[in-house]
Amino acid sequence: MMMTPQPRAWMLTVMILFSVALGAFLGTAFQRPVVTLAQSAMRTVATTVSKTEALSAAEAMESAFVRVAEEVSPAVVTIYARRNVSRPSLRFEIPNDIPLPFDLQPRRGGRTFEPVPIPTRGVGSGVIVRSDGYILTNDHVVAGAERVEVVLSDGRRLEGKVLRDFRSDIAVVKVNATGLPTARLGDSDAVRVGQWAIALGSPFGKENTMTVGVVSALGRREAIGSIMQGQRYYPNLIQTDASINPGNSGGPLLNIRGEVIGINTAIESPTGSFAGIGFAVPINTARFVMEQLITRGKVVRGFFGVMPADVTPEDAQRLKVKQGALITSVTEGSPAAQAGIQVEDVVVEYNGKPVKGELDFRDMVARTEPGTVVPVKVVRNGREITLRVKVGEAPPVDEQGRQREQPQESGRKLGISIERLTPELAERYKLPRSTQGVVITEVVPGSAADDAGLAVGDVILQVDGQRVTTVDEVHRIVSGHKSGDSVIFIVRSNTDEGAITRRVRVEVP
Repeated sequence: MMMTPQPRAWMLTVMILFSVALGAFLGTAFQRPVVTLAQSAMRTVATTVSKTEALSAAEAMESAFVRVAEEVSPAVVTIYARRNVSRPSLRFEIPNDIPLPFDLQPRRGGRTFEPVPIPTRGVGSGVIVRSDGYILTNDHVVAGAERVEVVLSDGRRLEGKVLRDFRSDIAVVKVNATGLPTARLGDSDAVRVGQWAIALGSPFGKENTMTVGVVSALGRREAIGSIMQGQRYYPNLIQTDASINPGNSGGPLLNIRGEVIGINTAIESPTGSFAGIGFAVPINTARFVMEQLITRGKVVRGFFGVMPADVTPEDAQRLKVKQGALITSVTEGSPAAQAGIQVEDVVVEYNGKPVKGELDFRDMVARTEPGTVVPVKVVRNGREITLRVKVGEAPPVDEQGRQREQPQESGRKLGISIERLTPELAERYKLPRSTQGVVITEVVPGSAADDAGLAVGDVILQVDGQRVTTVDEVHRIVSGHKSGDSVIFIVRSNTDEGAITRRVRVEVP
């Protein structure tokens, strides 16, 4: 007779209980072996049930991963970026009195270096977010590419047109196709440490690769790349231990529901390969950038002109606040300055929404349309004040991560490039958040500044005894000097012995 698992378990339980009762009834001589037999039977049932439950749970988890792979993999692409890299070619010096064949005549005339273009091909990943051919990826995957080729999961190869945003390291690639499979975008603000993290992409060119880990940390800040070749500052990254390697860049980081929560971007590794720490740009940031690139062709961000910081426990006690964004500097003439925001104000509410900290505040400002007047609630000396700020437009950033609109006349005069110290630059030069001033980002070899000992990363605190916090202030003071004059700089420098403040005398050429 066939029996279902449930009646069998019921009958076995009845038999075990009967055995226990029988052992108690038979007395001391037979009680121990009978009871022992009954207990062993009970352990066998419990073990069987627990193994069944564990196997069912494992199979359910396995099914969840399989479902994610099957649903999302068709929307993941491989991106090949073709670039021409210039490398010098050496010409040897040939004396003019030595006769040469006709075909070598043009090469006569000294030793010179001439750039020779060498074609290269980089590989990255991307994720289709719109069925009409829009693909999200990293900007560094396609930056400088003369031709971008997208390989779909079905093997089709399509040429892509690129829209880029250097600041966020997000780009959109458009291919001429319709009806494409797409991935669902999640909410990165809802991501929590410990949740499953699944990476899809083409590490080392191995297409359709899936790796699994967890969300290791949130809100990571990283400055990645060399200063000379262009360094990017990432103020808010998702950290994961899902295996990410070269070629994964631009691919999706997913939750267990198969929703994109980030765009895989970078790894922390002494070898250049997976070492257990990977980073992804949150999808909410990527979505904002994507929408701007598609609709405007560029990203327009709001601008306040302040340097915010998180509120420390000491700040909270001193300023009588629980949370918010502490204003550590205000640029003269900026929207914040015009509205009356001051240093040591704590922004606790922005446009009716509570501000949790620095990143929260930065994100709110960046996503505000320039020209919008926003009510901002600040705590000043223990009192709440509401100010109305007309949000400006954030200046564009070039490939070196510099704000292009900053005036540089005074810097060129002395042989330096200078910029207002922003959180990004503070992170780049390993400066504490409380540092204020103007930072030197370039020193021309042999210039007056170089001869005087000024260096990249020095922060100009004073010029001729006057405190400076903007490039305009430095320009105004230096432009008043004529050739042969001396300009006295007070700068903060980083040395092997630590941070020092020193006086530097620069002769105006």
